[in-house]
Amino acid sequence: MGLRAVMLLWITSLIYLSHGDLAVDEELIVPKHSHPSGGSFHMNPEGSEVLEAARKAVEEFNKRSSSKKYFRLLNVTSAEAQVTNLINYKIDAVIVKTKCLKSEEADIETCILGKKQKQRTCRFEVTFNPQNDTYELLLFSCKR
Repeated sequence: MGLRAVMLLWITSLIYLSHGDLAVDEELIVPKHSHPSGGSFHMNPEGSEVLEAARKAVEEFNKRSSSKKYFRLLNVTSAEAQVTNLINYKIDAVIVKTKCLKSEEADIETCILGKKQKQRTCRFEVTFNPQNDTYELLLFSCKR
């Protein structure tokens, strides 16, 4: 009798284990916006992060420029970013010369634009360090 009980228990266990759990249909989750780690990606030229980086670039451009008058950001035409330990921006923008002299303290955003509206198309490479909330203009090139 003991042998029959052991055999019955063994067969029941085998049947239970052979069926296992029933297969479950799982939905594949695909990210909507995915950027390769360390890869560059396009950003909205009108986005607040891009505009802030562009303003900081123009501010630094004004410090380095030999012009006697300030330039002001007119618009951003395209932007890319790359995220590492810093955020690296490549920004194409249009800047315009104002009537405000660098020799005088001025709020660039309220400076009146020059009559001729001397525009320049510029490419700025700017880094943002989120650890200390600072921007650095690495490179720039402008065309009249």
